[in-house]
Amino acid sequence: MSDSHLKNRSSSRKRTILVVEDELINREILGFLIQDEFEALFAETGAQAMEIIEARYATLSLILLDLNLPDMRGQEILHRVKDDARTAMVPVIVMTADSDAEVECLRMGATDFIPKPYPQKEVVLARMQRTIELFEERGTILSTERDQLTGLYNREFFYRYAEQYDVYHPDVETDAVLVDINHFHIVNERYGRSYGDELLKKIATMLLEAFAADDGIVCRREADTFLAYCPHRTEYEELLESITAAMDAGSQIRLRMGVYSNVDRGIEVERRFDRAKLAADTVKNSFTGSVGVYDNSLFEKEAFAQRLMEDFHAAIKGKQFTVHYQPKFDVRHAEPVLDSAEALVRWKHPEFDMISPGVFIPLFEKNGLIRELDSFVWQEAAAQIKKWKETLERSIPVSVNVSRIDLYDPKLVDILEGLVAEYGLSHDELHLEITESAYTENSDQIIAVVSRLRERGFHIEMDDFGTGYSSLNMLSALPIDMLKLDMQFIRTAFRDRKDTRLLEAIIGLAKSMALPTIAEGVETAEQMFTLKAIGCDIVQGYYFSKPLSADEFEKYIRNLTQTVDAAEEDEVTAVRSGPKDKYTYDAMHDPLTGLYNHSAFDVLFHDSDHDHIAVIIATVDHYREILAEKGKACADQVIRRVADVLLDSFRSADDVCRLQDDEFVAIMTRMNSAMQKLVLQKVERINETLREGKDDLPPISLSVGVAFSDRENPQGDVFADADAALQRMKQIRQSGCAIY
Repeated sequence: MSDSHLKNRSSSRKRTILVVEDELINREILGFLIQDEFEALFAETGAQAMEIIEARYATLSLILLDLNLPDMRGQEILHRVKDDARTAMVPVIVMTADSDAEVECLRMGATDFIPKPYPQKEVVLARMQRTIELFEERGTILSTERDQLTGLYNREFFYRYAEQYDVYHPDVETDAVLVDINHFHIVNERYGRSYGDELLKKIATMLLEAFAADDGIVCRREADTFLAYCPHRTEYEELLESITAAMDAGSQIRLRMGVYSNVDRGIEVERRFDRAKLAADTVKNSFTGSVGVYDNSLFEKEAFAQRLMEDFHAAIKGKQFTVHYQPKFDVRHAEPVLDSAEALVRWKHPEFDMISPGVFIPLFEKNGLIRELDSFVWQEAAAQIKKWKETLERSIPVSVNVSRIDLYDPKLVDILEGLVAEYGLSHDELHLEITESAYTENSDQIIAVVSRLRERGFHIEMDDFGTGYSSLNMLSALPIDMLKLDMQFIRTAFRDRKDTRLLEAIIGLAKSMALPTIAEGVETAEQMFTLKAIGCDIVQGYYFSKPLSADEFEKYIRNLTQTVDAAEEDEVTAVRSGPKDKYTYDAMHDPLTGLYNHSAFDVLFHDSDHDHIAVIIATVDHYREILAEKGKACADQVIRRVADVLLDSFRSADDVCRLQDDEFVAIMTRMNSAMQKLVLQKVERINETLREGKDDLPPISLSVGVAFSDRENPQGDVFADADAALQRMKQIRQSGCAIY
């Protein structure tokens, strides 16, 4: 029912009545009977009646309808009125002397009838007033039980009607279904709210058509979530596909569905849909399936989650939660330098032992317990920073997570200020990690809170960048000091076919905004060296250290400090011993050219995707003659020149190394033998550049051997076969390229 219709009902002025009657005498009689109580409009034909209804339906309180009109039957007008959603709520009283017609019209939706000839005035008015009162009361009920945008039931009434359905259909097996639109807030942001509203109405209509046909009921629970309760069925995949196919193709709308099949009627209706929600969450962000079905494993997961929530407060009091610290290293220097640490919470349960943070943190974020857990971690981290300042005589900043729900706490700034004051810290010693997704809803309010924290001097890191769908315009306006890449980026970039293009783009974007970047989840030397090469500033992960308890972290720092001191006294010894050996720049780089050395090559080659690489081995032609005739200084200049040209010629995703003397090797990623021509052209350009000469150097050329991972008839690994190709090239001539 429209707002204007409701407003008319609540008005104290006369209600507007449409009298559809072709006989003049009958119109005059009715006009006389109702003139004191109602405002009357008159129509002599069906066409006139439909014209008035079309123009005035929002203000009509009742239609008095004669069935015998000169241009159409009254039943046709009744059908049109009740078939139109705009006019279906306008009550109709038919006027006829035909008792059979009375029954027909009542079945078609007429509310009452007035016989002809007309009864006493009081009877006519009483029937009209009672009909209007009933429909106004019904309209009020409908306006409260229905969602105003879609016309579907709202949640509260939906649950009541589902309970009634169980009562009247005790033997019917039923399903609880939840339908959700993936990332609907992005739809609103990209296309506008009016488009989003139209989309919701369209989906609501299709769901109603799909489920009402089988006697099911549908509601809009909230925002972009719909519920359906229906007799058991199985074709949910087809249903969802048909709805998705009917969406605007350009909008790329994706729906997901959760089904709790053959519900247990022993549990509350609302809990049944909680189970459907759990099922829907199993296909969230999935591109392989859109329908999740609740099963025993989800029940066990739900029961486990309930147990964890019940045990939470006892765990806090019993010190079952501990804070571990994972170091972050600044890799912008010649050697990585300890920059800070991240505080990570761990839970050792007395019955379940170590519980993954990936299990309990999302759970506590949903139910609000994360606020208490965050507060515990902040307190522990602040105390630990103070302790390290006293025992290690150095400041080690620690980053702590600030959950989205924390940002709605009006006392948040005061709480964090209190911690800093209590433990005598400077603001920049307590870094605050806020996930990108926290900014995407109610962004103005969140940005205002974070801005206040930053103004106070707290260091703000955007955590999990790339998972929250923030726009570039929004990113440029956010109050942040550093961008922390989601570890999924690292895993994806180095999985199977090494592809760092997305990483390079994000780091480049951050640099354009003067934002340092942090990469977490770094586990291998290849990842660390590649990230350093493409401009990442801070690296965190198992490559340096796993998360450590406070005591273990302190020992780690002491050992690290001793190693650095040893390096100053005896560089060679330090490189060969202690934790520094894992990541020292000198241990992995050639001192003359700055390229990776043989040790680094061994690691990089081992970690590379051996199914999709090309190995290129090159040696400098006539190097021994240059060394003998021109001397070592000139030979070194030649080697540096070759190194510079090679670095300029390969992609940042490729690894270029100097193995020994005049021998170089490049590992090219994402390659196959179909790209032989590309490699040959690259080698030719390199040789052309070197022949041009520079700084009075003699002409330089390279002999090159190449092998692809998908080569035919391999005799060894790809490196060995590339070397075999190089030796064959040298037997034929120098300054050329041979492909295995």
